[in-house]
Amino acid sequence: MSHEKMSRSFARNLLRLIDGEVLPASAFGNRRQLKQLEEDRAVLRMVTGRNRASIRCPDPAALENYLRLHFGITDLGTYLNLLDQADRDGEDSLLATTSTKTFRRKGMQGFFIKAFSTPMHMGGHALDTLPDGVEYFVHDPASLRVSSSALIVGVENPECFVKIDRLIHRFPQEELVVVMRYHSLSPVEWLKSVENHYLHFGDFDPAGIAIYCNEYLARLGERRCRFFVPEQIEKILEQKGSGELFDQQAHLWPPKQGVDQPDLQGLVRLISRTGKGAEQELLLSE
Repeated sequence: MSHEKMSRSFARNLLRLIDGEVLPASAFGNRRQLKQLEEDRAVLRMVTGRNRASIRCPDPAALENYLRLHFGITDLGTYLNLLDQADRDGEDSLLATTSTKTFRRKGMQGFFIKAFSTPMHMGGHALDTLPDGVEYFVHDPASLRVSSSALIVGVENPECFVKIDRLIHRFPQEELVVVMRYHSLSPVEWLKSVENHYLHFGDFDPAGIAIYCNEYLARLGERRCRFFVPEQIEKILEQKGSGELFDQQAHLWPPKQGVDQPDLQGLVRLISRTGKGAEQELLLSE
């Protein structure tokens, strides 16, 4: 996933909020990012006077989870230290972010891909079927060509991608192209260049739905994409779902964008009713 960047001063202020400080809203230079944090309930604005307001963090764990999802920052302190270093490398950046691209001007860009019952071509050359345990990594998506009738399935979890042959019977057709986004680049730009329908196989929780709505639905449109909801999702949430997972992502709930797709509407109602979330790899044991 390609994450939004954050300035040093903005990150430093967020770290102070996590440590329990209350800061004036005027201290945050990026008003757009601050407004987004407020709207997603990761921070709270308090009016203190005419044209004056303060910002506090009511739930540090929720803010840290928000930063991990939207900015790829797993540790603000380490992130700030790395910003101050003259020499940065990808290994160090992984201590602070989910992507080595955060501190590399050039790095691996692309996504993993595999096909079932459909051909793929790269630069005019047919891609042979690979043996189990070996996948293609596409670093030049502009050269990739797939059948227009294939359904493209986006998988968020690496384990599910590696073991996708155990799950393909759940999808609505045999002709499939399965992609897993790498840390450095989402396949959305490539998806925008083709006409295939897209099925998003993500986690069944607030973060999974937020990724789908913000990164795929908003950019591809309702005509082309759907969120994969398995038939037994109610059983999975009720019996194996995690209330702790939902609580950690509560600042993302309910979804901000209008969810008009019936299957997704049903999933949203179910998550609200159970107060639980479930990660997609649970399907591997079903």
